[in-house]
Amino acid sequence: MIWKTKTDQSQFKKLTYPHMKLLYNVALKYTGNVFDAEDIVQETFMMAFHKFSQLKDPAKCKPWLLRILRNNFLKTCQKDNVRQQLQKSDYIAFLKSETQRNGADTLLEEAVDTRTVNNAIDQLPVKYKEILILYYMDDMLYKDIASTLDIPIGTVMSRLNRAKEALKIKLLKQLKNSGKTIPHINSTPEHT
Repeated sequence: MIWKTKTDQSQFKKLTYPHMKLLYNVALKYTGNVFDAEDIVQETFMMAFHKFSQLKDPAKCKPWLLRILRNNFLKTCQKDNVRQQLQKSDYIAFLKSETQRNGADTLLEEAVDTRTVNNAIDQLPVKYKEILILYYMDDMLYKDIASTLDIPIGTVMSRLNRAKEALKIKLLKQLKNSGKTIPHINSTPEHT
């Protein structure tokens, strides 16, 4: 690869390389495998270098890189015609009604098995998966997520809520399919 100038190369490395591990982890969550994650990160860094002059505020390098990564992933999904949707069934409708009584946070606290949670997250549509990843795994604030995904803060909040509810549905379904009992949580305290 031919570098434009020494200054560009050193400035690019200084600003972008500290975020490489984060980009890889996010790409790994998006794709679900090491090879595709590496490819998307490589494409992201190539594109970021070529468009480095467009980065006006060095403090916004991380959201800028995450936006490029997301766009690369979405292009890959479109090429592969990958579409993820929640399945429609009577059981899902039942779980949705249960979601109103029990908060998604309660189910997440009870889901001890990390693989179960990761599998459920991987089955979510991209727009929900990326919100969960950025909010919980990268501890990003709503405004930072909004900037990264180039969407309004209100959309971030509603997608996060929908993502948690969809995750709860997936986890409940996985628990039921595994033969484990689904904990019932009373919304009103019992009197003795």
